[in-house]
Amino acid sequence: MDFEHTVQAWTVGQLREALAGLPDDLPIIVDVAEELGGDTVQEQVVIDAGFGRGVDGRGEPFVGREFRIGCEFPSGTYLQRDR
Repeated sequence: MDFEHTVQAWTVGQLREALAGLPDDLPIIVDVAEELGGDTVQEQVVIDAGFGRGVDGRGEPFVGREFRIGCEFPSGTYLQRDR
């Protein structure tokens, strides 16, 4: 069954306000949702931030219009699954 999933994406101003006064060396942890509307998350850390870049269908380079934050699983030892 389909359902409408609606969220309000934060702006840079909201993020800046949330970070005000925090120490510069504090790691940023992101809880990435495993499914729409679910309560289960995967913890990841921020590893990159900036405007996305790429090449469009005509071969022209472009810079995206949204600021993006790249994440990855935290450093550690993980069990590798057989493929």
